[in-house]
Amino acid sequence: MATLFIADLHLCVEEPAITAGFLRFLAGEARKADALYILGDLFEAWIGDDDPNPLHRQMAAAIKAVSDSGVPCYFIHGNRDFLLGKRFARESGMT
Repeated sequence: MATLFIADLHLCVEEPAITAGFLRFLAGEARKADALYILGDLFEAWIGDDDPNPLHRQMAAAIKAVSDSGVPCYFIHGNRDFLLGKRFARESGMT
């Protein structure tokens, strides 16, 4: 097993291939890891935890599935998602 690090995905609806690749990663390799670290700029833009953006909710659920499988998931804010807060962390199972 390994500790996995990802950064600067800049997920957005305009780049569906990146989103699809990340979802495949979360459903596969990420669930075999000792830990997953997301090192900022997960999203192209984040305006707040109360934003009902479907992509954000989809990613929270996918990361939560990894966390629920027993893989600790950690997040460090980037310059594009520095407002990502406690609600998203709770919904995604990240610390």
